[in-house]
Amino acid sequence: MKKKHEEHENHERWLVSYADFITLLFAFFVVMYSVSSINEGKFRVLSDSLVSSFTNNKPVGELSLVNLPIQKSTPIQVKEEQKSTDNTRSFLKVANAITAAKVPQGVKITSTERGLNIRIKDEALFRSGSASINPQIQEFIDLIASLVKDLPNLIAVEGHTDNQPIRSAVFPSNWDLSTTRANALIRYLIEQHQLAAHRFSSTGYAGTRPVESNDTLDGQASNRRVELIVLRDTSPKTSPSHPFLP
Repeated sequence: MKKKHEEHENHERWLVSYADFITLLFAFFVVMYSVSSINEGKFRVLSDSLVSSFTNNKPVGELSLVNLPIQKSTPIQVKEEQKSTDNTRSFLKVANAITAAKVPQGVKITSTERGLNIRIKDEALFRSGSASINPQIQEFIDLIASLVKDLPNLIAVEGHTDNQPIRSAVFPSNWDLSTTRANALIRYLIEQHQLAAHRFSSTGYAGTRPVESNDTLDGQASNRRVELIVLRDTSPKTSPSHPFLP
């Protein structure tokens, strides 16, 4: 009777396991490198996916990078930059149109770091001692409203007086007068032209910020004014928290 040949024992089987381990390790580091710039939350999602894949003994071929939350910041940044450029172009177009318009007497338009400043003397904008807008200047105000209506830019309206105190039943002080006049212009733009209310801010400075000396009548007349400023900003800035508050 013939003897059976003894089966040859394969002493290199460990290479198969070793190769699988190296392959998995390589895949792990490739994935880690590809998501190196994602946030902690996305990293946790990826980590859980890898752990789940490895513990379920799934082959490397089943690990898919398509569904992983890999970097999407670059196209978003490009869109934001493009949006910012478009806003700047629109702002400059409106600023040029307002500057080129027929400016009524008592109106001065300047470009500042804050934005486009439209300074209107009180005698041109309001009736004497009141906060009622003059009909003669409404056409110019309507033009401004039509030009800025589609802009996303914020608008600051600031009221100013001279240093002569005012006391009346309607306006107990210059603070009341300056604030009421700023609010009156804002109310006109919102009610008559449906400009978005969230774009406006109103401030009354009374006589604390003169542009000329109050020693002359002309200087006092220049200081009594309302400034409408089309800001370069398109979103309100959040105020920093107080150091003594949580």
